Amino acid sequence: MSRPSFSILLPSRNRLELLKYAIDSVVEQCEGNLEIVVSDNASDEDYETYLRSVTSVPIRYIRGDTPISVTANWNRALQAATGDYVVMLGDDDALTPGFIRKMTDVIENFEHPDVVYCMAYHYAYPNTLPGQEQGYFCTVNNSSVFDISNEPFLLDVEQSRHLARQALRFRHLISFNAQHFVWRRDFMKKKVAGSMFFQSPYPDFFACFMTFLTAEKIAVVPSPEIIVGISRKSFGYFHANNQEDFGFREFFGEPTPDIELAAGDEDVLKALRHPGTGHYRNWLIATLFVKRNLMPSVDLFIDLRRYRRIQIYELAQSTVYNKTFDRHVFRRRMAEFEPGDQDYAEKLLWTFMMLDRVKTLQRPMVVYGIRELLNIHHPPKIYSHDIGAHENIMDAYRWLESR
Repeated sequence: MSRPSFSILLPSRNRLELLKYAIDSVVEQCEGNLEIVVSDNASDEDYETYLRSVTSVPIRYIRGDTPISVTANWNRALQAATGDYVVMLGDDDALTPGFIRKMTDVIENFEHPDVVYCMAYHYAYPNTLPGQEQGYFCTVNNSSVFDISNEPFLLDVEQSRHLARQALRFRHLISFNAQHFVWRRDFMKKKVAGSMFFQSPYPDFFACFMTFLTAEKIAVVPSPEIIVGISRKSFGYFHANNQEDFGFREFFGEPTPDIELAAGDEDVLKALRHPGTGHYRNWLIATLFVKRNLMPSVDLFIDLRRYRRIQIYELAQSTVYNKTFDRHVFRRRMAEFEPGDQDYAEKLLWTFMMLDRVKTLQRPMVVYGIRELLNIHHPPKIYSHDIGAHENIMDAYRWLESR
């Protein structure tokens, strides 16, 4: 087989300064047959003039005059791609030095797998996350598969299916972010995911679940090969700073009506209308899109009871700690829950209230401790790196390059 070519997808809207750093990280790849696809989602900034100045890498530029959802913009970028393999790179993310060379070697060694799944670094811009005003750069091992081997390997198909099914039970045993994936474009075009590879308000969750449920050959690289960026314009910023509603309006467009999502299933409709955070609701919606695409050929179980329990946890901790609403409002909402959920909610609320009285306990530790009992996330291993003074994600890139 010939050496693979790569399409680096960069959907973006009004984040030209961040986009420049992402493109710099692509331009500096020392080898490889690659192209950049920029899908400009009706930005007010002048992307075209800057992109014309970049001549060392072919750039395919697409612009829409009317803003569309993040998911639609991702699909528009994908449709313009011509490479054998596709990387979905956020405009506040970056490749690592030698990324294309490393992915080429892995793809050739494993005879062109459907997807390569990599570990990632995380880079937070200064003054982005609460309690992390200086920003940070770290290695994040947040997937159980990265502990299987120290060298790249092919993931067992049955284990791949198991991990995806656990995601439909609201267990985060693998990282769902699109930056971890290098997809073979032929696999993406199989329409195993319906007419569009990216679907639902959380397109990366959907694509991850579909990939682990349907790919026959997943090559795992248990070392960080991409840099996931978090800036003040990232959805992660709004999520971390209790501005989730604004983030949803900014990124995800008009929601699909509950009736349409439920497709006549009353239990699903009740779950969709259950109070709680938009983050878990969008996770639920991604699972519903997956089920819609794979049934009836694949029997999938979505754990709605567990979903309700997680949302109740979010409501209880928000009531006691964030003071989003008082206990009386929480209890009025409890009246709409199932009897078993009502009992669970009352016990959880009482637990938070009692622990809140213990002034020697730090509130974040209480929240994390109780959440740990729900076993939602694979416990991450985080290794911080001292890169000195830094202003943007390319400072992290340069630090890696110097090593």
